[in-house]
Amino acid sequence: VIPTPLVALASTFPPYVCVMRAQLVLAVFLLDAVVRIGAPTAPADLAALKDFYHSTNGTKWREGFTWQTGIDSNLDPCDNLEYYKGVTCNKNGGDPDRQVTQIWLSAMSLEGTLPPNFGDMTAMQQLFLTYNNISGTIPETMCNISSLLYLELSQNKLSGTIPNCISKLSKLQKWDTRNNMLTGTIPASFGQLSELQGLYLSSNRLSGTVPKELFDAKRVEVLILSYNELEGTVPKIFSRYKIKETASMQGLSWMDLRSNDLQGTYPDMMALLASV
Repeated sequence: VIPTPLVALASTFPPYVCVMRAQLVLAVFLLDAVVRIGAPTAPADLAALKDFYHSTNGTKWREGFTWQTGIDSNLDPCDNLEYYKGVTCNKNGGDPDRQVTQIWLSAMSLEGTLPPNFGDMTAMQQLFLTYNNISGTIPETMCNISSLLYLELSQNKLSGTIPNCISKLSKLQKWDTRNNMLTGTIPASFGQLSELQGLYLSSNRLSGTVPKELFDAKRVEVLILSYNELEGTVPKIFSRYKIKETASMQGLSWMDLRSNDLQGTYPDMMALLASV
């Protein structure tokens, strides 16, 4: 109920004044909504998305026409996600810009390479680019995505080595680069990833020995290194699985080292591990 004095006061203003005031209040409200909700994509993320599209031959993507429309029309990605299929952005949260948090473009006929500035999307948490034809190397800048939880690049044509800087991915839970053409050795720095639960490196051309440091990753549940060119002896640290409760990799449920040139035998108690 509007107090009687206010009703009397409002009646003293001409109708057009009241309408103008109402329009002004509405305009201020809408402007505030744009500032809070329609914040633009961070410049580094915007540049990385565009370079990613072009370097992977976006015009040939399956259903990539919407990206082309968005880019040609200069539509901001985080404000127009319907044009950027597979992209998710964070909410504004008071920050001046929004950032990409997920890219999911599996089986979309991507080909070409990942651009050097791909790692500039530093707020990304999930990256799914499986079952494509992406070639070239994994950019060193990928290590700049310290918020990354899931990296899934299996079933592509990636070559070169795995960056040694992966220890910077402190929140990483899953690394999956199966079925590529990666070479070189397995970085010992995987063992520094305290949140890592799954390491999938099978069906590449990785060589050298299995670094014993891998078993310092205490939360690993799945370790798949099969179908590579690994050699040497099975690390002695495997013997720690005789007492699972004190094993370096507590909760290990699946390990596959077949089709390598590894020597030695598995500890007898390995058979007690479920699914190994």
